[in-house]
Amino acid sequence: MTAYVLWTMIQSEVRLRTRRISSIVAILAVVAITWMMIADPISGSVLISVGDARVVYNSLCLALGSSLLANLFFGLGGFYLVRGRMNDDFRSGCGSVLATMPISNSVFLIGRWLGAVAYLCVLILALLATILVLHLLRGEGPIQLLVYLKTYVIVFFPSVIFACSMALFCEAFAPLSGKAGDVAYFFVWMLQSTVPIVIADHGSVTSWTPAMIFDFSGVATSNLGFLAMFHTSHFSIGISDFDKTLPPVVLEGEFWSTTVVLTRIAGGVIAALPVLLAIALFHRFSPDKIKLSVRRQSWSLIGFANRLLRPLTKLTRPLFALAASLPGFTGQVVAELALSLASSPIMSAGLIFAILAGCTVGSALLGGFVLIVVAFWGVQISDLSVRDYQSDTESMTAVVMGGASMRYWRQIVASCLLGLLLTAPVIVRWAGHDMLRAVSLVSGIFAIAATANLLGRMTRTSRTFIALFLFGLYLATQIKDVPFLDVVGANGVATISSVVMQSLFGLIVSVFAYGYTRWRAA
Repeated sequence: MTAYVLWTMIQSEVRLRTRRISSIVAILAVVAITWMMIADPISGSVLISVGDARVVYNSLCLALGSSLLANLFFGLGGFYLVRGRMNDDFRSGCGSVLATMPISNSVFLIGRWLGAVAYLCVLILALLATILVLHLLRGEGPIQLLVYLKTYVIVFFPSVIFACSMALFCEAFAPLSGKAGDVAYFFVWMLQSTVPIVIADHGSVTSWTPAMIFDFSGVATSNLGFLAMFHTSHFSIGISDFDKTLPPVVLEGEFWSTTVVLTRIAGGVIAALPVLLAIALFHRFSPDKIKLSVRRQSWSLIGFANRLLRPLTKLTRPLFALAASLPGFTGQVVAELALSLASSPIMSAGLIFAILAGCTVGSALLGGFVLIVVAFWGVQISDLSVRDYQSDTESMTAVVMGGASMRYWRQIVASCLLGLLLTAPVIVRWAGHDMLRAVSLVSGIFAIAATANLLGRMTRTSRTFIALFLFGLYLATQIKDVPFLDVVGANGVATISSVVMQSLFGLIVSVFAYGYTRWRAA
């Protein structure tokens, strides 16, 4: 009976999740980034280089490189993709029905967890299919499907388990069921991703160490394979330069030793431990432990912080008065801005801090400061376009002058204004000596705001945008010499071409989102 219930839940979870637009958006983003990283050797760059020599694009090379790169996204973005099922249950009223089902908490949560794991596996298989197509275009050998499957299972296993386990834990534990859980996981993932760096700093990259069990990304453990095959730990994965005068090297044979395989299995077991915490803390949709819709905020950590900072909402009263005095669209934008600040005192506190700190922080630290401020702003505006939907006021706000179309424009303009207010001191300081960097920050804010509004409207959730947004910021901190990744000018390598391209991207996304809004309202 239990096995049948679990199998039914797994099937239902996969069907429900794969039908979401967010699934299509996520897989397209991963495919685009992965294909971009798998450069054509003719261009002078390569996916994997050992020493200064390129590695031949055979099945093992493409499988290893693509899986390690995509694993960064699935480790982070996978969490946000599988989040939200219980929130849907609250909103639809199914939570009360599920609470009366004659199954235990453990069976229910394990079924949800297995369904989430199966869903991410489906996305990974979709990624694998596109990599096989790329192999046909750029590969230098026959397609060895078993090599691909084995490599993908070994690399993805711990990170997928960890993402799904943490998502289940955050949804089962009421204080982390909102944005607090989203933010907390990002820092947990960042901390976990430093494991390979810690191992390298302690000089343990040349031999196995128990710390590799916590290397869910697979970078440190894959180093053992390179060491055993080429007797060197000097390798690069991604867009890597190579010496064309050196003969290419070949990845072949048994790359994964028994020790490495057992390490990855142990890592998967460790990664599943949050499921036990979820079972112990599960609220089972009890109304005395968790509230519906807007009232549910008071039970989250961010809701608690908002209550403490509630006196700051008095500062927004002049904005509401100003909005009432301004005619037409301008008044609506100011009202949207005031509502965003009043409904989230954390945003008001962050605005005050950003303005003061932006005026005083050292010039050399402005790049890192901008990344922190933009990350805060991006998370805060992520649900601006879905706020009316989540509070069941979408139909009501659509009858305001201008309808749904005008609502779209005032929300995107309000999002941009919030970003510009938070970064205003930095923009002014950069404009004094590096105008291109200041323009890059302004255009980046516009492009990010447009993307947040589009994804929110299409997917009806903020987490698709958060997953891609935080992953993009992470890439910007790790790859500091690529202009097109320096979206907000934090690294100081943006060019006129990259600024024009991201501005054009923001414009196209805005027009598309406007058309999509008009189509839905028709």
